Amino acid sequence: MPVDARRWKEVWDACPWATAFASPLWHAVTAEIQPEDASFEWESIVTPLRKIKLAKGLLKGYESSIPGVAAGPISARTPDEGKVADYWEELKKRTRGRFLVHMRADSPFCRTSLKTVKTASHVLRIKDREEKLTQHHKRQIKKAQNRGVQVLPARREDDFDAYCQMYAASLKRWNRKPARVYSREFFDRIREIMIPADAASFWMIWDREQPQGGALVVYEKKRAIYWHGCTAEEPGPGAGHLLHYKIMQDAERRGIERYEFGPSPGLEGVKRFKQGFGAELEQQITVIGPARMFSAWFLKKARK
Repeated sequence: MPVDARRWKEVWDACPWATAFASPLWHAVTAEIQPEDASFEWESIVTPLRKIKLAKGLLKGYESSIPGVAAGPISARTPDEGKVADYWEELKKRTRGRFLVHMRADSPFCRTSLKTVKTASHVLRIKDREEKLTQHHKRQIKKAQNRGVQVLPARREDDFDAYCQMYAASLKRWNRKPARVYSREFFDRIREIMIPADAASFWMIWDREQPQGGALVVYEKKRAIYWHGCTAEEPGPGAGHLLHYKIMQDAERRGIERYEFGPSPGLEGVKRFKQGFGAELEQQITVIGPARMFSAWFLKKARK
């Protein structure tokens, strides 16, 4: 039975390693994508979980969050090793071993003998941004500022229309289809659920009244995460650099300590862009349930 939202929030608020994507707010938003809620509470541990279908629906299982973001089980107190081991046994029973749990390395539930896949995201301590910013990035930011580029929170309906139009155009430009394609309705759910709670914000880049790009930023206790973005086909010089710079300025004002740029799997240009801000790799892991077909399929996909 799904966890009561109030109880879930109490645990999330008290949990020292809870991520934005383990919150009840985010789980409510993702109902647009994965509607079958399978979250549960066991021994004061809340597990965000949804039923998923893989391999054209032939293979079914459970997942703690959308791939690429860390969630995983949360609890108000850090469990001991025995409780962690018991938890994984309970999850295996409930899912018949068919599960994917995405976590950051600071979660105590990373202590497991089950199969894992390691990934990484680029993260920067915000107060170090001026010191670590490369000269190239400084010049790009200055170019955009001198040209009068504006980076502003998206609040008007025109902002969201422009964002969705750029996103749709970017999907057509890509040579391969992404793992997930998000609808306008999904972004509207974020506007309705997370933005009023100050748990997310949209940003837009404007240059001479022309949209150049945008970003969706999700917030947790001490971290801002660049979760989704889009750009015009040929954005002006420095527009993207100024976007991240402004988002970090706003995050610091909120009392946030770290900015997460997200993973860059196999994209060297994107990786260098993030490193130019001084961002460093932070490990994340996916724990894979022991169901033979499910784990074999996922491992094969993850290694491509």
